[in-house]
Amino acid sequence: MASLLHPAPKERCSATNDFAVKGLSLEAPSRFPKGEENVGERENTEARILDAVGTILSRKGFRYLGVNAIAREACVDKVLIYRYFGGLQPLLRTFFTRRKYWPTTSEILETAGEGEADPATRAYAILRGYLRELKKSDAAREVLRGEIAGREDVASETAEERFRQGMELLDLLREPDKETEGLTEMAALLSAGFTFLLLRKDVSSRYLGLDLRNEETWERLEKAIHLLVKLYYKEKAPPEGRGLTGQEETT
Repeated sequence: MASLLHPAPKERCSATNDFAVKGLSLEAPSRFPKGEENVGERENTEARILDAVGTILSRKGFRYLGVNAIAREACVDKVLIYRYFGGLQPLLRTFFTRRKYWPTTSEILETAGEGEADPATRAYAILRGYLRELKKSDAAREVLRGEIAGREDVASETAEERFRQGMELLDLLREPDKETEGLTEMAALLSAGFTFLLLRKDVSSRYLGLDLRNEETWERLEKAIHLLVKLYYKEKAPPEGRGLTGQEETT
C-alpha cells in the first residue's frame, strides 16, 4: 500500500546516490497513532530529501531542481518537502547550510600545498588550489552555472558565503606594508577565466583549439596562470634600491 514515504511503484525508486545516507532503508515506515510522529523516521526522510538535492545538482544540473524531481529522487511524496521544509526555496537554503557543495578554504589551501615565502609562488599556489578543487566538484560548478543563468533561488543562498571565502583568500595574498594595487583585479580575471573554461568543459570539449577534457591542457593552463602571476609581481616589484613609491631609499 502506498504511503507518503513509499509512493506507489510507478517506477522503481533508488536511494543509491552521491549524497545517500548509508544503511537507510526504503521500506515503508511503521504506522503511528494520529498526531504522533517517529522523530528518527522524519530525520531519515529529511536526510533522503537533502541527499536527493545533492544528487540532482551533481548528476543532472540546477535546471532539474524542482519539487517533483527531488521527491522522485528521494522516493517520497512531494507533500513531505512542503511539510518538513516549507517548499523548494527553504529546502535549498537548508541544503546549502547543511550539506557540503563548495570546496572549503582549508581544502583549497591543502591542495595549494605548503605556504611559500615568495609571494608570487604563494599566490599561484592558492589560485591553482582553487582551480583544482572547483575542477573536481560537480556540485560547485553547477551552483556557478545556476547563478550565471539567473537562478535566483540558487544565487541568493550561495553568493554571500563564497564572497566571504574570496575575501579570505585575497587576504592571504596580501603582504603587510606592501603595495597590492591591482591584486584583486588580477585574481578576479584569472579565477573568472579558468572558471569559465571549467564550465565550458562540461558542455563542450573545445575552446580556441584547446581540448578542455584533456589533462595535459589543464597542466599547460596552470603553467600559463603561473607565468601571469609572476609577471604581475615582477611589474609591481620596486626597482632595486627604491621603495614602493619609486623614490630612492636613503640610510
